[in-house]
Amino acid sequence: MRHRPAFLAHRPVLSAVSTRTRAACLTACLAASLTACDDGKPSATTSPTSTASATVAAAPVPTPAPTPSAAPTAAPKKNVVCSKDAEIAFPDANFESVIRLQASKKTGPIVRADLAKVKTLNLTESKLDELDPCIFPELKILKGLYLPPGKISDLTPLKSLFQLESLRVSATMVKDLTPLADLKKLDRLDIGRTPVADLAPLAGLTNITELQLDETEVTDLSPLSKMEKLEMLQMKRTRVNDLGPLRGLRKLKSVYIEGSAVHDTSPLLGIPGLKIHEG
Repeated sequence: MRHRPAFLAHRPVLSAVSTRTRAACLTACLAASLTACDDGKPSATTSPTSTASATVAAAPVPTPAPTPSAAPTAAPKKNVVCSKDAEIAFPDANFESVIRLQASKKTGPIVRADLAKVKTLNLTESKLDELDPCIFPELKILKGLYLPPGKISDLTPLKSLFQLESLRVSATMVKDLTPLADLKKLDRLDIGRTPVADLAPLAGLTNITELQLDETEVTDLSPLSKMEKLEMLQMKRTRVNDLGPLRGLRKLKSVYIEGSAVHDTSPLLGIPGLKIHEG
């Protein structure tokens, strides 16, 4: 839209001006007017022609949208070199107190031999962001492990705990269950409220009797099809919609599907005594 130049808004009083001078002024004004329109925007430094002239503000220049930053990437795994010292240093005071209780050692330094006495480890009150690769592999006879909720994401330090029977990793950031693939004695496993999507690493864990998958990213139950000892399965608030892989699990007693995508429970109708909890 063309802006009417400020100096045309007011007509100055001309006295004793010749016709030739008046014509010259009009010509100059017309030229200035055309130049201002062609430029599209007036200069912010143009001086006003009279004290009453209005200031024409330049149109605001829109601020460009910020370029979205790249999604944060996971930090690379550190190459940890474990100390050869016999004494163990713990990352959390609660962790140490639980070890002392289980190893029956109230005072004195905790050494590797003490870790080998621990059978159950309840760390739900500890503050751990990761599993220490220099401590957990030393828990060689550990049967029960209950991890705290939080930032733990890598289960690799547990891969050699072959005596483990009960494991809780719920409400952590664990995605990959591969480190559990050879823990054949696992009987009870809770991975609820984690970003786990793939159950394939559990396919060979045929001794599992209780499995909790609530609020995970799991959609496919096929890896569970050979868990013939499975008695209880929880998959509340998941995107699982097919119970077909469970039809041969004759020992199933309870299946919890509240809030899941399951609409057809007929694949389980032939299992005697089974209770399906829909809400």
